[in-house]
Amino acid sequence: MAEEAVKSLSETIQHADQLFDENNFQEAYDLLQKYPEQETYDIKWRLARVTYSLSKPVPSPRKEELVREAFRYAEEALKLNDSDFASHKWYSILLDAKSGLDGIKERVTQLETVKKHMLRAVELNPNDPTSWYILGQFYYGLADLPWYQRKIVSTIFATPPTGTYEEALECFEKAESTKPNFYSMNHLMMAKTYQALKQTEKAKEFMTLAANVAVLNEDDKQCKEEATKLLKKL
Repeated sequence: MAEEAVKSLSETIQHADQLFDENNFQEAYDLLQKYPEQETYDIKWRLARVTYSLSKPVPSPRKEELVREAFRYAEEALKLNDSDFASHKWYSILLDAKSGLDGIKERVTQLETVKKHMLRAVELNPNDPTSWYILGQFYYGLADLPWYQRKIVSTIFATPPTGTYEEALECFEKAESTKPNFYSMNHLMMAKTYQALKQTEKAKEFMTLAANVAVLNEDDKQCKEEATKLLKKL
């Protein structure tokens, strides 16, 4: 890559990251799409991330379209570089999101692969709080599975993947200690996990934090709504 191209790549990445951090997802998406070398790893995984963020507030059918598009970018990023944590992290997140669109059986079938890539992401970069959050969510989801989904899991796997609330809490706490207050949803998930473990005082503490979040994006909005509802029941 010529020096100019390298400079232009790092400038594009820097600008795209800044836009992403400011929740300007459409602008970040447009900027990344304009970059001339589309087969560039740093462009691909960022496209996966920002396209997924764009899918969140959108009702279907556009939502599904965006999730599938984001998954394609994640797949391509993983092919371009499987030794960086970001490719495994976004592949894991988007494989789960995409398989969720294809029905409960498909989602369950992909559980092991989702887990494998998230564990790899954490291994490659133990200091990324979001990876710990996603891993925690994975364990929580398994611990919280309704009985009919458990039946599907046990018909698909000889030894079904397992997850406990304790494992989930460990991951959420690890995420929080890596970077305090990095994500409103981590507070909400910690509260829900403490609630499942019958630690009401702790649950209340984190549920209050989640309910009082400043709403800057779709995740914050969902977090605030859910936490406010749950807080009334505690």
